[in-house]
Amino acid sequence: MVNRRIRQNKLRSGDSKISILEFDFMNSLDLGLKFILVVVAVSLFSLGLIFAHDLVTQSSYFGLKQINVTGNDTLGRAEVLSQAEISEGDNLLSINLNTVSSRLIAHPWIRDAAVTRRIPSTITISVIEEHAVAKAVVDSDFQILLDAEGQPFKRYDPGLDSLAAALPEIFGLKLESMGQKYGFSGKLHNAVMEVLALEGRDRIDTITADRDVGIKIKTRIFDGRDAVGNTPITLKLGFDGFQAKLNNAEQIIDYMETSASQKRLCSIDMFNIRSVTVTLEDKDIMPGTIKGGA
Repeated sequence: MVNRRIRQNKLRSGDSKISILEFDFMNSLDLGLKFILVVVAVSLFSLGLIFAHDLVTQSSYFGLKQINVTGNDTLGRAEVLSQAEISEGDNLLSINLNTVSSRLIAHPWIRDAAVTRRIPSTITISVIEEHAVAKAVVDSDFQILLDAEGQPFKRYDPGLDSLAAALPEIFGLKLESMGQKYGFSGKLHNAVMEVLALEGRDRIDTITADRDVGIKIKTRIFDGRDAVGNTPITLKLGFDGFQAKLNNAEQIIDYMETSASQKRLCSIDMFNIRSVTVTLEDKDIMPGTIKGGA
């Protein structure tokens, strides 16, 4: 027998390649169909969520029926709700609580706010208001309200801030740049805050701060006393020892009512508590400047 070289079957080899190509195409087609089905399923699920969200946030079942407002002493309920931009009938679940809280804090009279909801129809707004202690006169026609720390928080508007009308007016303080805002600081500001912390501050009409002579107040603390009458008197208090000096002023008034009952005083200079000068209503100096206190 003659040995023959086995030849490669080119036809079969070609058939094999075709089969492989056909197999790869079908596999890719299968993956493509699966991807499309996933996309369709996700789209339908998303549409379902949107439909459910719209259904819930537009349902009358979650309509806002009760709004509780607490902590508002200066602001009226209507003003708080107007600032919050919510009202009865709004859908409870469509209200963004953080957004409402931010709106409230943007009001100059509101220091902080918390907003909570109770399904199906109640929202509670709790506000912490600014506490105004005085009005600082910055210009002849411009006053600003000071908070409990003695810092400005809004311009005083006589028409809107009627509750602040009787607060003491402060003269002599200068606004300073404090980073991204303006405020007060320094020795004079600290002295003013000490005076505002005294008992009877609600009967102080004006506080004048001067870097040379310190604090001068016009006050009705002693109104009704025979030596004073019903006219505010001026007390020059210097830079410190304010409570002791007020006590000293009361002793002077006691002395006048027993020893100079026909006289009424206009002012008491207690810059130096060891050398007190009393000026009477007729602008005379009381005979014998009081040495070493009354």
